[in-house]
Amino acid sequence: MSEEVLKENKMGVMPMPKLMLSMGLPMIISMIVQAFYNIVDSYFVSRITDDTVEHMGEYAVNALTLAYPVQLLIIAVGVGTGVGINALLSRSLGEKNFERAGKIAGNAIFIGLCTYIVFMLFGFFGTDAFLKTQTHDSLALKLGGEYLGICCVLSFGAVGSMIFEKLLQATGKTIHSTIAQLVGAIANIVLDPVLIFGLGPFPELGVKGAAYATVIGQVLTM
Repeated sequence: MSEEVLKENKMGVMPMPKLMLSMGLPMIISMIVQAFYNIVDSYFVSRITDDTVEHMGEYAVNALTLAYPVQLLIIAVGVGTGVGINALLSRSLGEKNFERAGKIAGNAIFIGLCTYIVFMLFGFFGTDAFLKTQTHDSLALKLGGEYLGICCVLSFGAVGSMIFEKLLQATGKTIHSTIAQLVGAIANIVLDPVLIFGLGPFPELGVKGAAYATVIGQVLTM
């Protein structure tokens, strides 16, 4: 193989079946890992106990369930934006129009910032109104508000990681984004029991701990 071909991006020279496998498998793993966050949080918060509240774990899981549609919306907006950016960027790179590719990457980061600001404002002002459309239980509203508020106000990690993931995928480096996703997911799994139950020097935060573990994992991925 000539030196010129070796310098080419693999998306332009690699046989299609091998390219599909090398790029598609990491993307599939990445999407599975993204789904782990809420599952892991639900598992650990279901084991929260409170001497003053019977079945506290069930209330906590209910709170996460109420918050999940908004978390899914954050993922949907981030992934949807990222897919469009992915298509534009990969096309520009294929055309060797690197100046346009640079502008697309810059605009992608700006769009991600705007998206984060919208969800941050929702986290400050909209969570209570949203949750009240789902339930009137005061404890579920309190727990759901704590969890969803943290996840929205600090959602820059979630939005940023999805934008940067698609930028990496557009260059053909899907394995890098998968490694980043795994780092965040593992951090979330480790931090969940530590922050929820207050292991070691950390305070017991309950549902808030699950939210902070999720956010920290997303920031590490980003």
